[in-house]
Amino acid sequence: MPVSVPEGLPVRICLLPALLALTVLAGCRCAADPLARPRPGLRVTPEHADLAGVAVAQDTRIAFLVRNDRTLTLRELAAELSEDSDPAFRLEEGFPDEVLPGQLVEIVVLVRPRVVSQIAATLVVSAQEDAAPRSRVEVPITVSSIDAGMPDICEVPESIEFDRIGRDDVARSPIPVKNCGIRDLIIDEVVFEPALVDDLAIRVNPSGPVGFPIGPDGEIALDLVFAPGDLERHCGELVIRSNDPDEPEVRMPACGQAAECPIACAELVDGAADIEPFDTARIDGRCSTPGTPDTLIEAYEWTQSIRPDGSTAVLSSTTADRVELETDVPGEYCALLHVYDNTGVRSCDPAEVCFNVVPTEDLHIQLVWDHPRADLDLHVTRDDGAPFNHDTDVYFSNREPVGAPWSDDPEQNPRLDVDDDNGYGPENTNVIHPAPSARFTVWAHYWRAQTDGDPRTTATIRVFVYGQQVIEVARTFEGDEQLWEALDIDWPAIQGAPADISLVGQLTPFPRPF
Repeated sequence: MPVSVPEGLPVRICLLPALLALTVLAGCRCAADPLARPRPGLRVTPEHADLAGVAVAQDTRIAFLVRNDRTLTLRELAAELSEDSDPAFRLEEGFPDEVLPGQLVEIVVLVRPRVVSQIAATLVVSAQEDAAPRSRVEVPITVSSIDAGMPDICEVPESIEFDRIGRDDVARSPIPVKNCGIRDLIIDEVVFEPALVDDLAIRVNPSGPVGFPIGPDGEIALDLVFAPGDLERHCGELVIRSNDPDEPEVRMPACGQAAECPIACAELVDGAADIEPFDTARIDGRCSTPGTPDTLIEAYEWTQSIRPDGSTAVLSSTTADRVELETDVPGEYCALLHVYDNTGVRSCDPAEVCFNVVPTEDLHIQLVWDHPRADLDLHVTRDDGAPFNHDTDVYFSNREPVGAPWSDDPEQNPRLDVDDDNGYGPENTNVIHPAPSARFTVWAHYWRAQTDGDPRTTATIRVFVYGQQVIEVARTFEGDEQLWEALDIDWPAIQGAPADISLVGQLTPFPRPF
């Protein structure tokens, strides 16, 4: 039997189950919400920072900790100060861009108040979008500052003018910077701003002082360099930025201009040929010429750049217009000359004089040693003869043997040129033309140490045949009164043929015989 239903009732009855069904379905979607899945954590402590008694003009460090208390790595970590933050605040660089589970990361804000006041900033820390409890944290910071004494940059020059130098030369000017205050002065930045873009003729090396505190009454020097490659005038400003509240930026005009370099010239007066040991080489620098009209060569600067091993030869002067060098051992010698004109401009390039010292004797034997006061002696014996014997040995007591039992031809006999009795040597024994098939033995005797200190010394013997070095041997003596039998030399029967040199190397005690 049909039921009469008021108009509209069936509609209400049908909607109720539908609403229940929608509620169930909605509950299912809530359970699958991505916000309920595991997420990395972003927590910042402290949640705000309030500091009082912060010293004006000094850096105060405010540290914040970022903690990830979840099981996933927090990524895209970033920090910045809000746009309305006081410029006295700045962010310290160096924190990582991710935080591992359970890890703490430090973010540091530095504040340097310029005057006594209350200032504020907001630290904004952010990370990936699904960080919990939120991906962006804002931390308010307030600072109240006090006057606890100030730094004071002082005694910097008002301007800088480089002395005239030659083109392609380099000049340096140390710029003093002193702290006349009672708190640390910190140099934040040092730059040189040229008047013309990309002009690098004047530059500054600020690496040392920047970031380091200069205590009260302390002083540092900045390194300002002028390296011109032309003759134009170069100018700009040296800029020093620091924590001095009264002068946070100091500017100093700096200029420099190069001149044409004088030209250094040096020449051997007697030529470079046939220079033997103990010859004196004369070197003249008066051929040098000024680079700029109406200037004169005013000063000379000599240095000895090369000399052979074992040589103790030195130039007779470092400032004269003409110098001498007494050679002592065979090998290459070089001297460099710079000149200055009467305006102080130095030659851009030095003049160099080099020459070789070559013994003209067929056989040249050299002894040197490395003790400044030890007395060693060179001995050259003939025909397996004994040392310290005038019949067989050429040494300090028999330097130029003549007649029997030696050869009647003095050019066949050894000759000792000098007896050096106080350090280094050299002692040289020469034979102009050894007799065919002659036999020589080379010895070194440690006569006397002549010191209360360490007597240890190393002796070196070199042998030159027909002007060319053919052997070098060395031996260390622990004390004096020892005899080193070093080499045997068998001269060829045919002139010009190579000599036969053999090592002996025997060291024996040998007291001074007299």
